[in-house]
Amino acid sequence: MRLNNNLLLFLALFCIGNTLHAQVEAAHLFTKGESSTGYGLFIRPGFPIGKADEISFEAGVDFFTHEASHIADIPLLIGYRHTLNGSGAGFYLEPFAGYAFGGTDITKTDAEGNIVYNNAGNAEDENLSGPAAGLGFGYIIPRASLPLNIGFRYEHVFVSGEPSQNILALRVSWSLLTARRLQQH
Repeated sequence: MRLNNNLLLFLALFCIGNTLHAQVEAAHLFTKGESSTGYGLFIRPGFPIGKADEISFEAGVDFFTHEASHIADIPLLIGYRHTLNGSGAGFYLEPFAGYAFGGTDITKTDAEGNIVYNNAGNAEDENLSGPAAGLGFGYIIPRASLPLNIGFRYEHVFVSGEPSQNILALRVSWSLLTARRLQQH
């Protein structure tokens, strides 16, 4: 029953949002002396709070591979987008924060480089989950039927006692629901 309620709440957020963007990104991850290029997919509903400003919620998935290692993140974020010219289109800045759930098959090591084992005697994997924050910058092309967004983002995942993640991303998104405020111009 609780799952059904959460699903209904999730769907309601997407339906009442003024904009809903589907996003694709190419991203580069830096963590614990390793770096890797990967990709991500996101859904981002936006709720306008003025002509130039919007509060956003975002859920997505990032996937990276490095040699034989794999890293996956599921960020859940809230952001505040402000278009610099005050029109709801053009250049924007978007700070955001939330939580990223991460998983990897990278083996955890101690300060001397020795593999860390759990109580069952199995090697432990690195923990990559933690609070996340960052800043996005981009440009919204105000096409009447399909606004297009091209942007860059920096995201940092704060992981206590583990290697933190830094992600640089190039994003392209298009509107699944046409923004009413862009049509009013």
